[in-house]
Amino acid sequence: MRPLSVPNLSTRTVYRTCIGMALPRHRTRLEALEQAVVDAADEFEAAAEAAKLHELQELAKKPTNAADRTQLTTTYTSRMVPEDSAGNEFYTLLKRVRHKICPLCGIRDVATLDHQLPKKKFPLLSVVPTNLVPACGHCNRLKGEDVPKSAAEQTLHPYYDDVTDQQWLFARLNESESRPPEITYSISPPEDADSVLAARIVHHFQTFQLAELYGANGGREMSNIRGFLRILDAAGRATYLAKMEHSVAMDKDAGGLNHWRKALYQALAGNSWYVNGGFAQF
Repeated sequence: MRPLSVPNLSTRTVYRTCIGMALPRHRTRLEALEQAVVDAADEFEAAAEAAKLHELQELAKKPTNAADRTQLTTTYTSRMVPEDSAGNEFYTLLKRVRHKICPLCGIRDVATLDHQLPKKKFPLLSVVPTNLVPACGHCNRLKGEDVPKSAAEQTLHPYYDDVTDQQWLFARLNESESRPPEITYSISPPEDADSVLAARIVHHFQTFQLAELYGANGGREMSNIRGFLRILDAAGRATYLAKMEHSVAMDKDAGGLNHWRKALYQALAGNSWYVNGGFAQF
């Protein structure tokens, strides 16, 4: 997962802008909810910082009025997302990330904003900037309307969770005489890892089906470098693969030690079968 800086946007400003062009009968209702939205944002941010989003069950019950809840969610879908809407400038700004890469999977392009806590169940958070995470459409669909029921069931939040300093993601090259070799990915927490964080990383890895995604991209990467490796001897291949591993690991903003390419090159550099000619099978 790629970490992101917390958006430098005021919830009050974003909310006021989004509701500014609402029909008068709706705007009056929404203006009365402004402080509740700001308070909900503060509550959410404190919980996200402490990795306790699962403890916000009471927030999901607010407001109790069904019409209020509908207008809050509509503030996102009709007053923030459309290009001609009052709040679209914020929608566009929040989607703007480095290389347009989804921070949840680290591979596909950002296409939308994902609600860390779903707007349908937490309408007060519908346009709260820190609850809006740039994401690819596939990750957004996979996460769906899930709400964490425990600390371990929280997917990683790019604004508040930075797991780039320790390696959790590893790859393994599986050789086989009966079928083509393949690269597989898994999570292996460090020995001193916090147990809740370890469970969350595994949950994130499984929720967004990253084993399958990284495996497919790892296979393509090996196919792409095959021609280059052919012009090197075994020692040159090992050196090149090790340098690539180091280079990717140094880019913390892209995932650092847990970038899928870092894990791939680490596995390849340490595999004598691959270095000594197995690469040609990809």
